[in-house]
Amino acid sequence: MIKICLFAFFILILLIFMLLGYRFFVQQQIKEKSAEIIENGGISELKGINVNGDKQYILVEGKDKEKPFCLFLHGGPGSPFPYGVSARTLYPEITENCVAVYYDLRGSGKSFNQKIKNTTLTLSQFTEDANIIVDYIREHYQQEKIFVIGQSFGTVIGTQLVSNYPEKFYAYLGISQLTNTSKGQELGYSWLQREAIDNEDKKTLRILDDIGKGPYLAKDEDQFSDLINQYKGMNYFDDTIKKVNLFELIKGAFTSPDYSLQDLYKAFISGPQFSLIESQELKKEIILTNFFDSVKSIDIPVYFIQGKYDKQANYELAKQYYELLDAPNGKEFITLEHSAHYPNTLDSPLINDTIKKMLEDH
Repeated sequence: MIKICLFAFFILILLIFMLLGYRFFVQQQIKEKSAEIIENGGISELKGINVNGDKQYILVEGKDKEKPFCLFLHGGPGSPFPYGVSARTLYPEITENCVAVYYDLRGSGKSFNQKIKNTTLTLSQFTEDANIIVDYIREHYQQEKIFVIGQSFGTVIGTQLVSNYPEKFYAYLGISQLTNTSKGQELGYSWLQREAIDNEDKKTLRILDDIGKGPYLAKDEDQFSDLINQYKGMNYFDDTIKKVNLFELIKGAFTSPDYSLQDLYKAFISGPQFSLIESQELKKEIILTNFFDSVKSIDIPVYFIQGKYDKQANYELAKQYYELLDAPNGKEFITLEHSAHYPNTLDSPLINDTIKKMLEDH
């Protein structure tokens, strides 16, 4: 028995060394690509910035530092993927057309620290944090204006940001745009009921009956989201469309030269636990956000990219908000025909083309 345990321990140690060796090897490759970008007139650098009493991090990368700057606001909260600090060299199709600023938001990834109080995790605080990052970009890199691209939770911050400070931005793009989450839950409830009845899914019908029609603010929200995911409202697939491999969205973090092993723990454990579990008031604030009432107009060009099957950031609701939104400088709604909340790789070219078009038009 002792020999078996020792053998298993030896195999475990060997696997750990192999994984660390692979991580080191890939990190060196990324550093070489980064150095090549800089040598060819581009930019690829990590910056730590003091933001409202906390040190937060951005990764600035572009093949031509004269191109316009795009600030990316990741989803979550607490999970800095896919467009966070760990994204060095991962998205050449983006950095070909702009200087991307990947930002680990308050309480996420490299920007997480144990001194942060959960009372500071409010939407207004996230927005003011982002505004400081914007001002840093404008001053340090001599940019009169920049672009903002948000995804999922990042669209909540992005929408508030461009609404409050339109003079600082050329245009805004929301991917999986959130608009009115509690109303989206109501629509999702009715959709789930229909799906469950069609599939004779008595278990789901029982759960829906137990949790009621919402709004869902705590454990019920977790159950509801699980049902949405179960019925492909988060990650759509069928006989012709493959399910999004979520590991592909996060795998870059494991080999990022900008993430220490401690940063990995913060990105996958500490940040999500702090932002999603310990900070219930933040979750409540997100769910009760209603842009139909609070942001009725945006004074810069607006682009929404929405998955056709998205029931998390409800597609029909996003389209309704888009149609009602007053955007005097122009607006455009793009449908991802193969996606739900997580953009499918089949739709990646359309996302990249939209970003490129936005940059060229403004």
